[in-house]
Amino acid sequence: MERDETIQGLIRKMRESASPRIIIFSPTRIAFLRNEINLRLLKYYSEEESKELILVVNDRGVKKLAASLGIQVVDKLEPEKAEKPEVYQNHLPIALEEMTVEMAPVREEETPLVVQPVRPVRPVSPVRPSSGGRFFLAIGVTCFSLLVAVYFLFRPRLNIIVHPASKEHLFRTAATVGVNFGEREVLQGNLPLKIREKQDELSVSLSTSGRKRVGHRPAKGTVVFINSGTNPIIVPKGTVVATKTGVKFLTVKPVVVPKKSTRYELGVPMGEIYGQTEVEVEAVDKGTIGNVEKQMITIIEGHLANTLHVVNSVRFTSGEDRLVPVVQEEDLRRAEEEAKRQVAVKAESEVKSMVEEGYILLPELTETEIGQFRAEQPLGTESTSLTVKVAYKIKTPLLNKIHLYKWLEQNLYQTLPSGFRPVTNEIACREVKAEGNLEAAKVNVLAVAKIRGEINRDKIMGTVVGKSLQQAKEALTALPEVGVVEFTGDPALKEVPKHSYQVRLIVPSEK
Repeated sequence: MERDETIQGLIRKMRESASPRIIIFSPTRIAFLRNEINLRLLKYYSEEESKELILVVNDRGVKKLAASLGIQVVDKLEPEKAEKPEVYQNHLPIALEEMTVEMAPVREEETPLVVQPVRPVRPVSPVRPSSGGRFFLAIGVTCFSLLVAVYFLFRPRLNIIVHPASKEHLFRTAATVGVNFGEREVLQGNLPLKIREKQDELSVSLSTSGRKRVGHRPAKGTVVFINSGTNPIIVPKGTVVATKTGVKFLTVKPVVVPKKSTRYELGVPMGEIYGQTEVEVEAVDKGTIGNVEKQMITIIEGHLANTLHVVNSVRFTSGEDRLVPVVQEEDLRRAEEEAKRQVAVKAESEVKSMVEEGYILLPELTETEIGQFRAEQPLGTESTSLTVKVAYKIKTPLLNKIHLYKWLEQNLYQTLPSGFRPVTNEIACREVKAEGNLEAAKVNVLAVAKIRGEINRDKIMGTVVGKSLQQAKEALTALPEVGVVEFTGDPALKEVPKHSYQVRLIVPSEK
């Protein structure tokens, strides 16, 4: 491993390797190996591929973390256990000259020249006249071979440097999530959900809007007790008198009502005079309810009603009312609506704190259960404020990132455009939306991955052979997998040679 290695590229190498044993050797400290999630990913995929995983590192932190996860760690490789690492084009730091590849032969109209190897000439004794012809023939063949070699060696050559096109590949995929799915169903598009719950209580207070009139001052006035009996009668304090409609008054002090008497004129009885006494009374209930018209108070409660009569000779006007705030139906309804709103806001903030590392929150599937509302001031209570309490429970669905990216990786290869491959296994989620419920919901994912064109050498040569350099460049740049094209070599060349040995194709590495 090198410093710029990524966890996605490492997992890809591990999965593509045919070896049953994976040895990860890091001579220096690699930052992403200190992440527990990355080590869990390595362990997960090694177990899934049924491969033995060994870490060869000197970093104490990585050793300790790997040991806690059950990953085998050694300090150095034994010579007999060292394996030749696999080669991955995406991660080779190769210079341009190291990537040069000669093109395959191209069908030509003329017959290619075949040069036969020349057998070495044995030393001979002084030439006899009979062998002189064979000697000169050998010399001629040797000179001809040298001339042919020089011809092919010094013929003009062309370097075609093709930079593969790199771009971001956006793709969409959909999966089903639910609490009843398992890990084995991930590749079928059924991703398991983890549910976290939290219970709490919320209190909401607001001002009451109800108003009602209540008695402020009681009505006061005087009534007259009339005695038609032959004996004086004592009316105690607190004697109740009332109107026919039920408005009651109390006497504020005791009084004595004299007995009736006979009136005489010139010694002749002219009639009877009933005894009368005035006394102040006060309304039992405060407010304007005690403001009664004159001669409305006519009832005496109790045994005094047998011998006494009562009447108010004047109107009562001193009773006063005032407006006070009270709890009404509208206040209860507003308090419940406000409590629901505050529960939703609080749930939204609390849900974010419930997300665990390595998981993605699906807010569309979050469920909030609200309990019964309890008002501390009952309906009709005289109060300037109303307090309502409500209990609630939040259910938060979490989606495991490992499961999601495993599903995305499978879909990435199914959506790649022709002639492209991923640069690494790194995939980024641009958008995750869910609809449904916790039992089964559909999740739509918009993801992006960096891809790079795959250069097919036969296709490249077939596209440019025999064309002028300008035509060849236009033809190559028209291919979607090709980015930038450059030509270097003999400046005298005006077109792409037809002979493969005159053309060298260079594909720069990603670095």
